[in-house]
Amino acid sequence: MDKAKQAIGGQISLMGTLSPYSTLMHGSTEAVRNEVKKLAAEVGYNGGLIVMPGCDIDWNIPEENLHAMIQQCAEIKYPMDIASLGDLSNVYLAGHPRHPGKRSSSVSGDTQIAEVKTRHEDLTPQQEVNEKLVEAIMEYDGDKAIEWTKKGLERGMTAQEIVFDGLSLGMKIVGDMYERNERFVTDMLKAAKTMDKAMPILTPLLEAAGGGDGPTGTVVVGLVRGNTQDIGKNLVCLMLKANGFKVIDMGKNV
Repeated sequence: MDKAKQAIGGQISLMGTLSPYSTLMHGSTEAVRNEVKKLAAEVGYNGGLIVMPGCDIDWNIPEENLHAMIQQCAEIKYPMDIASLGDLSNVYLAGHPRHPGKRSSSVSGDTQIAEVKTRHEDLTPQQEVNEKLVEAIMEYDGDKAIEWTKKGLERGMTAQEIVFDGLSLGMKIVGDMYERNERFVTDMLKAAKTMDKAMPILTPLLEAAGGGDGPTGTVVVGLVRGNTQDIGKNLVCLMLKANGFKVIDMGKNV
């Protein structure tokens, strides 16, 4: 956020960044107040900052933490006396290079990722397809994803293998890099759009492989009003269809 402020100067107001998970959900009222102070000192020292969470406000966030956020904003006056805010050097601020994500990697110990990161000298035809699909996701190359999806099918791979051992593995690696602050949310979206390029080829095959005795059951899926981040929902729908379920996808923001 502070780097963005330096880049745009006084031309536009920024909003967000207060961590909804690490601070508002699981932090103390003091942690909330300190993060608000840090935002004010590093981003809002001359105005142009709307203090708010970096994403949704979950209904499980303690009420006292929301009050602390509002009250601390009200107590900061202009011209701002930054020295009076105290030492904020070690206060968590999402995305700041000095403060990597607090969560441990969701893919630590993942043997698939470990194998991909170790270059194979003699790849089998299937391993080559998976490696190229991972590269396509990490390079945001939709044409490459389509090309190697088709090659995988030509080499006798199933649609499930291509999705879960190739495309999804690339998504997991990009997600791991995001959690370690090596890539941004926009990179996650670009990777997902790259995967989407190959899905029209694979989706009919996944649905057809679901089972020959009719649907296992019917699942209605949707994102509640206010939620428009459908990457996870789409993957869940895909996995359900691949396992024989009839899926009614209501979409997002419903």
